[in-house]
Amino acid sequence: MLLHPVNAIYLKDIFNPKKNSLSFLRFFFAALVIFSHCYPLGGFGSEGLFGSTKESYGSFAVHNFFILSGFLITRSYITSSSIWRFLWNRIIRILPGFWTCLIVTILVFAPIIYLNENSSLTGYFNSKTDNPLDYLKVNLFLEMRQYGIANLLKDVPFPKAFNGSLWTLIYEFKCYLIIAVMGLMGILTKYKKIIIYLFLFLWLIYFIDTVIPGTASKIFPYFSDRSLLQLLIFFLAGATYFLFIETIVISQRVFFLALGLTIISLKNDFYFLVAPLTLPYILFFLAFKLPLTNFDKYGDFSYGLYIYAFPVQQMLSFFKLNKNGFTLYFILSILITMILAVFSYYVIEKPCLKLKKGRIKAIEIMTQ
Repeated sequence: MLLHPVNAIYLKDIFNPKKNSLSFLRFFFAALVIFSHCYPLGGFGSEGLFGSTKESYGSFAVHNFFILSGFLITRSYITSSSIWRFLWNRIIRILPGFWTCLIVTILVFAPIIYLNENSSLTGYFNSKTDNPLDYLKVNLFLEMRQYGIANLLKDVPFPKAFNGSLWTLIYEFKCYLIIAVMGLMGILTKYKKIIIYLFLFLWLIYFIDTVIPGTASKIFPYFSDRSLLQLLIFFLAGATYFLFIETIVISQRVFFLALGLTIISLKNDFYFLVAPLTLPYILFFLAFKLPLTNFDKYGDFSYGLYIYAFPVQQMLSFFKLNKNGFTLYFILSILITMILAVFSYYVIEKPCLKLKKGRIKAIEIMTQ
């Protein structure tokens, strides 16, 4: 973060909430997750992000998702009329599409495989192992507790899991709640510097925990879940960039320096030491400098692409289409998932987004 150099261009100077490349970046990272998952789901061996032995393209994409989310969700809280409006908007954005994906999985994806193996659906809904209705029930509130359905997908390269991408959504929602609490405490308005200290503290704790395993859980038992700690750090990085949008200098030199440091860190396995510091700068430089501002002209399909790709790829592997090589497998994964993503956006997500304007005045009045 560079403060007030002469003739500087600040993030606020290039930030346009209605004209940016954020939609393109979200779509790109959703596609990158699909690319990453081609390796384990298609049985194509291991991958490595720019030569890294520890990081995958998928984890890299998720980190960037959380940075973008931290920026946008913090803005959403600050521009919302109340905490209830903020929470309602977040629920409407994430849950309907998620619920529909669960339903499509137990009513379309799994039955197709069950029919192929058993010639009928007899016994499908009464399965004692990973019951389909249990899949819907136990996963209903975002936390994925059951990945398999009716003991299917036993012989694919990544067995018995219908959707291994949905696990991140509960962490996303927990980050929403953390932002809401911070907002109530005034951290997003009066005491903004606290978020910098919190970000740096958590980043340091994670780094120490990597060197000395178990450190995080000893200091904060809540962070015995390393995934929460890691993703929250990236989320807070994005939130920090929004809160200090007026003091962050945008420089092409700093952009290339951050890019170079990130690539070097991947090749030398100290990615997480620098990524929370460098990735946000790279990301927001691209978000507001790239000329892809009309990418979402026909809709934002990134969420649907993310939540439907995994079962599509599992289906392709079940029907042995992965045997035709990585390139075709990846292309088919993208094309088929895009159809479902378009369906998700126009049939579920877009209509539900209209509910953001729904009346929750009674709750707002009672809590004033």
